[in-house]
Amino acid sequence: MGLPGNGTIPAVESRRRRLARTAGQRIIDLVAKNIRPRDIVTQDAVHNAFAVDMALGGSSNSVLHLTAIATEAGLRFPLSMINEVSRVTPQLCKLSPAGPQHIEDLDRAGGIQAVMKELGGRLKLNALTVTGSTVGENVAAARVKDAEVIRPTAKAYSPTGSLAILFRESGSGWGRGQERGSLS
Repeated sequence: MGLPGNGTIPAVESRRRRLARTAGQRIIDLVAKNIRPRDIVTQDAVHNAFAVDMALGGSSNSVLHLTAIATEAGLRFPLSMINEVSRVTPQLCKLSPAGPQHIEDLDRAGGIQAVMKELGGRLKLNALTVTGSTVGENVAAARVKDAEVIRPTAKAYSPTGSLAILFRESGSGWGRGQERGSLS
């Protein structure tokens, strides 16, 4: 639900202030066009959010927050879907504390838009965004400026995402099995 650059522009840069002004204008434009948050927070958008998280190195907090957002939006996003997204999403970045790069490095390397461009067909490119354009339109001009920070898919840190949800099978310790108590 943020504009391109929102997640990586350092707070001390003037670009942050310009982005804040642009965000305010976008809100006015979206309201005028009757585009509401639930028009943007869709099944495809949640899928994309998890895919980007996997490419960045993943965070267990994302599971908590994104499933809560999906639930609030009335979407069905069972925990097993996280494993499905992870199976097809390469890990392209290793940000601190898991790696040597920091969020400023990711911004300099092209930001989230460049990560999304590198993920390409693994994303739902027709998903509407707060820009009023689709994900595909937003990332069309993006490019990776530093392949040490955002690796190409062919040289990913891992061919799969960085998170996996474990399920307990009835009567037998931890392992793969039927999902119980999903957040759907």
